[in-house]
Amino acid sequence: MLEAVEQLPLAQFLRRDIYAYPLVNALHVLSLGVLVTTALLMDFRVLGLGKKVALDATIETLRPLAIGALLAAALTGFLLFSVQPDNYAGNPVFITKLVLIGLALANAGFFVFGRWYAAPHTHKARLSAALSILLWIAVLLAGRAIAFFGGD
Repeated sequence: MLEAVEQLPLAQFLRRDIYAYPLVNALHVLSLGVLVTTALLMDFRVLGLGKKVALDATIETLRPLAIGALLAAALTGFLLFSVQPDNYAGNPVFITKLVLIGLALANAGFFVFGRWYAAPHTHKARLSAALSILLWIAVLLAGRAIAFFGGD
């Protein structure tokens, strides 16, 4: 399966073109930046910061940006992965990053589908927000560490 990913025409293009890979990499970093920033802003609001703006308004404004950034990060991340899938699949830091993303998304799912945002002052909501902050920062650190640990 990894060989099939590596043979995708777009993966081959990214390996050949001098500008394509750096552009996709920059878009990945940018989309992760938007995703993490919007997540942190929502989390800080749940934790009581920025009380001048209603929590519902904060979430309604930022959630679509976060979802769009998540989709962009997933797409660009897959494209980056497709260039060297064997290398990434064998990289424990990359696997750690994926696990952290899964945990962060599961946490967000519990927050949304558990309707914890409807009662932001509960311990569950605050714990979820604090956990989200830690997880997204860990995702960024793991992503940055991929190049330095476990790779070629």
